[in-house]
Amino acid sequence: MSVLATSSLWTPIAIPSAAVLGAIVTMTLTRVNEATNRRRDRYAEAIQTLVAWTEYPYRVRRRTDDSPATLTTLANHGHDLQERLALHEAWIATEHPALAQTYAATRATLNRLVGPLISEAWDHRPTGKASAMNLRGWGPSDECRDAIAEVQCQIQNRFGLRRFRAWLRGGRLAARGSLRAARSVARTLLGVARGASD
Repeated sequence: MSVLATSSLWTPIAIPSAAVLGAIVTMTLTRVNEATNRRRDRYAEAIQTLVAWTEYPYRVRRRTDDSPATLTTLANHGHDLQERLALHEAWIATEHPALAQTYAATRATLNRLVGPLISEAWDHRPTGKASAMNLRGWGPSDECRDAIAEVQCQIQNRFGLRRFRAWLRGGRLAARGSLRAARSVARTLLGVARGASD
């Protein structure tokens, strides 16, 4: 009888406590998931900005006139891209310093490759007809895609099971298969843009 009396005393406490504990666990997991999704979106924006920077020479080269409005729009777009690149680099540095080094190295590589193309594009005369939109292979090299793919590979290691595997490996890059997959995605993204530019 004493066992029944003791268990009946704990029942009114245990049931609400289990419900509260379940609610706390659910709320915590929801917030962690929301934070992960926000981080994933920020990383996607960082990659999108890198790709946009490699596409910027095409925009300049394909301008249809040299009117002040066109030149202002293109110049402002270039400034906006540079600001976004710096913003993403600063955010990544606070979120994951090792990845920030890769992102900074990628920016440096892209600047080295894209910078001369931007200058050349500004020196080129405006495009006056549709056939001049076909640039016949002019533009950033495959080295841009490979640099972006390396950043993508490291970003993939920031989420899900890949994050745990990367942590177990001591933060090293993912296996070659992940790098190949990231390069394939980068080639697809830039290939679609380049196809539109050819």
